[in-house]
Amino acid sequence: MNGEDRELGMGRTITRRDFIQGVAAATAVGAAAVTAGSALAKSAASTSASFVRPADASTYPPLRSGMRGAHPGSFESAHAMRDGTKFGEGEDTGESYDLVVVGGGLSGLAAAWYYRERAGKDARILVIDNHDDFGGHAKRNEFEVDGKQMMVTGGSAYMVAPKTWPREAMRLVKSLGVEKGDPSDRVDGAIYSSRGLQEATFFRKEIYGADKLVVGGSFYRPNAAFMAAAPIPEALKADLLRLMTGKVDYLPGLTAEQKMAKLQTISYRDYLLDIAKLSPEVLPYTMGVWCLGNDMCTAYFAYFRGAPGFDGLGMPMPSTSPESKENLAEDFSMPAGNSDIARLIVRDLIPDALPAGSFTEIETARTDYSTLDRPGQAARIRLNSIVTRVKHVATTKQVLFEKDSSEVQVSYITGDKLKHVRAKDVVMACMNNIIPYLCPEMPDAQKVALHQAVRAANQTTTVAFRNWKAFEQLKIRSVTMPRAFYGRMGLGSPRYFGKLKPSTDPSQPVLVGFGTGLNSGICSNETMVETLLGANLPPGMPMDDQFRAVRAGLLATPFETFEREVRRLSSGALAGSDFDPARDIVGITVNRWPHGFATGRNMLFDDVGPGTVSPTVIARQKFGRIAIANSDASGQGLADTAIDEAFRAVRDLEPRDFGYYEVF
Repeated sequence: MNGEDRELGMGRTITRRDFIQGVAAATAVGAAAVTAGSALAKSAASTSASFVRPADASTYPPLRSGMRGAHPGSFESAHAMRDGTKFGEGEDTGESYDLVVVGGGLSGLAAAWYYRERAGKDARILVIDNHDDFGGHAKRNEFEVDGKQMMVTGGSAYMVAPKTWPREAMRLVKSLGVEKGDPSDRVDGAIYSSRGLQEATFFRKEIYGADKLVVGGSFYRPNAAFMAAAPIPEALKADLLRLMTGKVDYLPGLTAEQKMAKLQTISYRDYLLDIAKLSPEVLPYTMGVWCLGNDMCTAYFAYFRGAPGFDGLGMPMPSTSPESKENLAEDFSMPAGNSDIARLIVRDLIPDALPAGSFTEIETARTDYSTLDRPGQAARIRLNSIVTRVKHVATTKQVLFEKDSSEVQVSYITGDKLKHVRAKDVVMACMNNIIPYLCPEMPDAQKVALHQAVRAANQTTTVAFRNWKAFEQLKIRSVTMPRAFYGRMGLGSPRYFGKLKPSTDPSQPVLVGFGTGLNSGICSNETMVETLLGANLPPGMPMDDQFRAVRAGLLATPFETFEREVRRLSSGALAGSDFDPARDIVGITVNRWPHGFATGRNMLFDDVGPGTVSPTVIARQKFGRIAIANSDASGQGLADTAIDEAFRAVRDLEPRDFGYYEVF
């Protein structure tokens, strides 16, 4: 260990690297899978006190820190299948279900919920997931510091404009009791504002020659004082001001319709350089669009998502944009993001998993994981289990016009054991691009379409600080960090929610978010991409190829890289205060999502002309007793689409008893 690492605290004992509560993940995850049954059995004697007792990360996954998201042990067998490994059928557990759901994310849990609603509360349902926790990207991260319980999302963060959600998705959420306006839900902004905390920008020495913190602005909301203090050339300042605040019509003489057509034919990068005539030095400061780099989407998509540079075109932002004022006002989140929706669905399926109470009242309650896979109960959730094969097993020969009475056999690996169960129906709510490996009998055209579900790579990092005295001393709440591995760090929202209380005094522990940039998508941050890959990707490289490259780099990058960047950047930004990274950082959780946001067709790289059929339409077709869900089936990585596709998949499985037939 070098001197810098020692000063940063890299050698201090916290839950770090690929470690789970001090146990090496390669050992702990494998052991957890093998011994899950015994561990759960030991805790099965717990009573309702288990919902509030001090939790142990060995039996309570949200407390596990280090490398989370796609954690070690959750994907290796899937990659082996991709690389040609064939697994057998495995041991017959003797279990038979009405429904088996492959994938326990929001879509999989919703599929179980809708199926039970339609088939009855006694329907036998098994949800199988490869992670050590349910929820998929709707991941709950918890920290406990000096007796204070804190939680945050590890992925799917919020409900985007719920008023725009499909009817069935919104019906499910309302059935869970989730509504805006709960009297216990409030943000006390005075906790920060009364202390004069504001935004700031940190310029790191590796790029700007010296570490410098400029309090009171950012390039996204520039003011004269901030721009004067920013350590960048005057020409770059002028370009950034023109981009961020200018009202120039860069497409004069064109109608609004012609402008839209033009913007759909060029990348945002080309728009900035060739149309707006900005310097290439501007590009890193835009932080891309959504989860995409400037070269990965059309200029029209950038305009639609509220990226800078379009204010002078005379085209108001479409009301359907997630960044429109109307939709932003409707967004709703819970303290642990959409993992709170996942928990509520689990409670509906398995009432003993969480106590009774409203969605705000149970926020601080901890799921009793010993209840998830108990023999004899109607609904079960089986974690740490990677499905390796899904195939039809004909028990009787199907008779024309009679119901399909075949079954589906689902094989999976749990620990070092290969097992299988049977089901009348199966919903594949996993990532769609793995389905061809699990169901090779599917039609070739459908498998080709499923393989096209290539996702963006994402990450979100949360750090537990012993206190936030340094932020008060420097009078800052959030810090933008241009051209850095992390594009932003900031204090969590001072929110009251049920029994959950914020950190009201600087001496108390707090969670600090370290974001990729304006979004969790890694491709939007050139510096993070360069660090993960050793070099940046060539501009204009097809979107899916960029996703694949970044995914490989993300999986190959150890936790130490993220930890070191957290410590370096926080140490630099908080210099001049009493902050000591070795002393004051007490926990780090990195949620890596190599397969992050689902994405659809891209006008720059895909055929979207008249008469073309989206691959998602072909990919999501029912195959015998197997239906397909997941947000991949919609091409949009949103919570509502994940839930809506679950409803559609369950509807696909319903028998049509009276007069419905296709073959005669």
